[in-house]
Amino acid sequence: MEDLHSALKDRNLAVSTVPEKGRSLFATRDFYPGEVIISQEPYICVPNNSSQKRCDGCFTATNLNKCSRCQAVWYCGTTCQKSEWKLHRLECDALSRLDRDKRKSVTSSIRLMVKLYLRRKLQNDKIIPSTAMDNYNLVEALVA
Repeated sequence: MEDLHSALKDRNLAVSTVPEKGRSLFATRDFYPGEVIISQEPYICVPNNSSQKRCDGCFTATNLNKCSRCQAVWYCGTTCQKSEWKLHRLECDALSRLDRDKRKSVTSSIRLMVKLYLRRKLQNDKIIPSTAMDNYNLVEALVA
């Protein structure tokens, strides 16, 4: 939690507990209208299972190609595929073991939970970095 406080302090923010309201985020200086206060990449994300296919990296809907191995995930190009590879490699292994009909029944919610678990595993194994913003123990709470 100390790392989180330090990371927020650098952004002129602080976390504090307010009686009757719980944990809250406070600004430690005045911000101007339209000023970005905090910007964070999502911890994990997946496109929804709409009829329109989307890139797993940037969510674009054009120039898509399926992952050649699992045939369940789409990418718009090599940039998105490479940026997602460390995480998708493990997901791809699992999806590839399913027969085609079962692969089609994997929902966005299932993929999201699998990716949450896999990302945390990769962070614990020091394959991908953790940041102070990631250190909420959220995944453990969801999986438990």
